[in-house]
Amino acid sequence: MLLAAGRSVRMGGPNKLLIPVAGEPMVRRALCVLQAVPLAPVVVVLGREPQAVRAALAGLPACTMCEVPEGADQQVSVDAGLRVLPEGLDAVLIMLSDQPLLDADDLRWLVARWRGLPAGSAAIPEFGGQRGNPVVVDGSMRAPILAAGPDTGCRGYLAANPQRVHRVTAPNDHFVVDIDTAEDLARLAGRGVRVGGEGAGT
Repeated sequence: MLLAAGRSVRMGGPNKLLIPVAGEPMVRRALCVLQAVPLAPVVVVLGREPQAVRAALAGLPACTMCEVPEGADQQVSVDAGLRVLPEGLDAVLIMLSDQPLLDADDLRWLVARWRGLPAGSAAIPEFGGQRGNPVVVDGSMRAPILAAGPDTGCRGYLAANPQRVHRVTAPNDHFVVDIDTAEDLARLAGRGVRVGGEGAGT
């Protein structure tokens, strides 16, 4: 599941998911990473400027898209994505669209760590003591998370069931770097990643 519904409030205007990173919109880069693992089925949850985000994803392998009202919080987005995903999945990986350092190897590493955990577990990466994303939750958690409703959501469900949650130490900081502000973009550029250019969102 790819969450692409944020409002980008702290970016000060542009929809950050449409800002080019290494030559392609950030949201497109994220979906390409998911599809390269590969993980399937993939659901993309849209919010702000859904048509523009759909256009940014045009030409990639087919995936399911759903929309939440602009301004909906992340828990609502996760709830919407879980409702679209089919029952019977081994696990659900919940990924943000604003972590452009993540690559397919990072996600493969995280899924492998989840597979090594006891049945019914969730895996949360951390680096330097900081909680990261994506999160992998066992497929059996889908029904109770949905039953709890978006006010509780996935985060609330995991908090209420700590015995099922396992922190896994990540091999790099890709899992804890996200892009919320112009300063974050500048730091990303400082790491040698090409940021901005033609096609930046408004």
